[in-house]
Amino acid sequence: MIRAGVAAALTLALAGAAQPRALEVNSHERLVVVAPHPDDETLGAGGLIQRVLAGGGTVRVVLVTAGDGYVEAVVHETGEPRPRPAEYVAYGERRLREARRALDALGGHAIRAEHLLGFPDGGLQPLLTAHWRRAHPELSPTTGAVRPPYPEAVHQDARYDGDDLRVALVRCLEDVRPSMIAFPDPLDRHPDHRATALFTLLAVRDLTHVQARPGHTVPRLFAYLVHWPDWPPGWDATTPTAQAPAAPLELPTTLPPRALSHVSLALSGSEVAGKQRALGAYVSQQEVMPSLLAAFVRRTEPFAVFSAADLDQVGRMIAASEPKK
Repeated sequence: MIRAGVAAALTLALAGAAQPRALEVNSHERLVVVAPHPDDETLGAGGLIQRVLAGGGTVRVVLVTAGDGYVEAVVHETGEPRPRPAEYVAYGERRLREARRALDALGGHAIRAEHLLGFPDGGLQPLLTAHWRRAHPELSPTTGAVRPPYPEAVHQDARYDGDDLRVALVRCLEDVRPSMIAFPDPLDRHPDHRATALFTLLAVRDLTHVQARPGHTVPRLFAYLVHWPDWPPGWDATTPTAQAPAAPLELPTTLPPRALSHVSLALSGSEVAGKQRALGAYVSQQEVMPSLLAAFVRRTEPFAVFSAADLDQVGRMIAASEPKK
């Protein structure tokens, strides 16, 4: 009976630990949202963006790429089986215009959306190891560039190497000094999302070590998930479901166990509607994956919570993320 009671208590404890806490958003937060591609900021944190702005806070969205490496979409748009590099750049410009309209839908001109880094879409993972130094930059397989080809990129002197991307993120964080950072989950199945997560954690770790002093605190770190097998529910529906906005979105139960807590932001009806309008601005993505975008329009946004202790594990995470030979 004693063993049975202990087992029952353990089961209840584990069940309680699995329940996400409510994400608390304070007034005057300084939020940085790091997005691998235009639309990821809205998919993962569109509600959080609106909540921070409503509380008198500030938001900066950092677009690591312009989303110019989506080969199937560019083929679909141009009708050419082998689009030219200039057509990929033009597609990136289209996605950047859509991002501006989406962010206007979320917060008008209150969001600083001009922070485009312009690194290679579909090529962020190799920057962690194979192309870390400036002397050996990566060549984008789609745009043919070794540096950001966009006039609006904030670091025109950057090269496609890992150290330049790390430094660009550190500079952004130094400028904003965020109280909150939303970034991709390191377990995301998309290589660009995993790499963006690791670069963000590297930048936070480096900034924290440089600025270590009494009173300095690590920003609260919230990881959002976008790509996972058979998730979110309805991602592969033939037509987007109208019932999705009334349902909560929860992190998949098939994620590997981690010593991380989970939080969930409950969205108001107006915040859900704002997120839906913002995703509607991404016409290029609505043309190729409308059901996936619609599946993220829910009444909650879930996040995994990282802490200062996790920053010391970034090297191990990078090693684990390398493709197996």
